[in-house]
Amino acid sequence: MALIWTKVVFSHPSIISIVLVLSVSCFFIPLSFTAEASSFSSPPSVPEMNSSWTNASKMPTPRSESGVAILGDKIYVVGGEGYKIKKTNITEVYDIRTDKWSTADQLPIAANHVGLSSYNGKLYAVGGTHPNGYSNKLFIYDPTVDKWNEGKSMPAARTALTVNFINGKLYAVGGVDDVHNVVNTNLVYDPENDTWTEMAPMPTARHHPTSSVVDGKLYVIGGRLLGNGIPRPINEGLSNLNDNEVYDPVNNTWTTLEQMPTKRSGLASASIGKYIYVFGGQKVNGTFANNERFDTINNNWTTEAPLPTPRLGLEAIAVDNDIFVVGGKTWYSFGGEIEIFHVSKKFNSK
Repeated sequence: MALIWTKVVFSHPSIISIVLVLSVSCFFIPLSFTAEASSFSSPPSVPEMNSSWTNASKMPTPRSESGVAILGDKIYVVGGEGYKIKKTNITEVYDIRTDKWSTADQLPIAANHVGLSSYNGKLYAVGGTHPNGYSNKLFIYDPTVDKWNEGKSMPAARTALTVNFINGKLYAVGGVDDVHNVVNTNLVYDPENDTWTEMAPMPTARHHPTSSVVDGKLYVIGGRLLGNGIPRPINEGLSNLNDNEVYDPVNNTWTTLEQMPTKRSGLASASIGKYIYVFGGQKVNGTFANNERFDTINNNWTTEAPLPTPRLGLEAIAVDNDIFVVGGKTWYSFGGEIEIFHVSKKFNSK
């Protein structure tokens, strides 16, 4: 779906100069590839400088692990966790045109790690962690009446999943179930019939991945195996993943693609044209500033200007040729940042 907004530019020369210095040092040596990776893959390279970072107004309630989605020219931040707030039902709304924040109807339950996506003028919030455990609830928000209503629940509870709409259907992939199993489940919700259907499972079970849609296909990237109270049969340092798998809903099949250069979880992504930009994330004892771009046509990665504020539990929203990277936290604090990555149009043509 093509979305066009009037772009708000937040220019700041000093930020641009910092990006120019840091991007040169952010080259990554490729990791070993899986046997399934396509033969035409190639190692990451440093692109021409074609973009920059600027800042928008910070969230009134700084938090991470929120659901983030866009309706019209407004970005909605739903639930999450913050300083002294493990789970919240706050819904805050950022207006791209005015750079101002407002509040909306609260999510019916306090939760973090909620999957959030938008379709046909409404928001769909599914799963997450609530005060009594993991959730299978689906809530649907209608901005015309500023109200959440409950839809049909998922067949089973899940948290730290990733969700996206494709052709009018909501795909809910991966996560952790209510007995702490990491899952590769791929469920699709049909709003027209209010039904859930199980589709072909993702090849790699994981939680805290990110996903983006390009040309009607779902790309699921990164994530991890451990954490969230899950038993630890392997070393924590091996927990993060760099898997990159694409789902084709027409054929109900998955394909393994070139791995991301960096193993990350709790990361964010957004797509512009044929490219997927992947930001930030969590490492064993810290956070990433990485910004790596995947070319869905040529199946390769390049390194882009790093995130000004390294953080985990963030989300990303593409608007024209800008990407709004929203929320998250550093290893020790919640800052409520919105940092905007500006991408040159010439690099995003089909």
